[in-house]
Amino acid sequence: MVSMGLVRFKPAKQKMGPRAEKLGGSLADLIPQGVSNAKINVDGRAVQLTHLDKPFWPELGITKGDLLRYYAEISTYLLPHLKDRAMVMKRYPNGAAGDFFFQKRAPEPRPVWIEVCSIEHSAGTVPFPIVRDLSSLLWIVNLGCIDLNPWYAPFDDTKPPEFPHFDLEPGERTGF
Repeated sequence: MVSMGLVRFKPAKQKMGPRAEKLGGSLADLIPQGVSNAKINVDGRAVQLTHLDKPFWPELGITKGDLLRYYAEISTYLLPHLKDRAMVMKRYPNGAAGDFFFQKRAPEPRPVWIEVCSIEHSAGTVPFPIVRDLSSLLWIVNLGCIDLNPWYAPFDDTKPPEFPHFDLEPGERTGF
């Protein structure tokens, strides 16, 4: 078992939540092992997964497929906090130790079932992708999004945030 922040990570095969029980197994079982690319059916939608064997934490032997299995496993508990929120994508195309970039605009092409939320910015209107369910969550994680950055208000009323978020990152010489 590997610690990823405050959440314990155990690859695949761990049953969690009522939805996994309905499927007769773990939600992680949706993500195939031993292949690089796969198209899976999630809630009647085809989700294309790529580079499942790509090392995302090579020193720990954790792949992009393992990350997708992890998010599938915790989705029962995570989705209520992400549902109907625009997502700022922080993408790590070469894994956790590689360079990352922020992407607000939903990429094109994208599946027709990925909905967007148009939010005004100084540079114009930006169409952010919306997480609604497991298929949209897996689509975003497949883009290399390791940590998730949801908007602080639902997509239908983005101006007043529903909660505050304090991101304290003191430097080496900064104390509390």
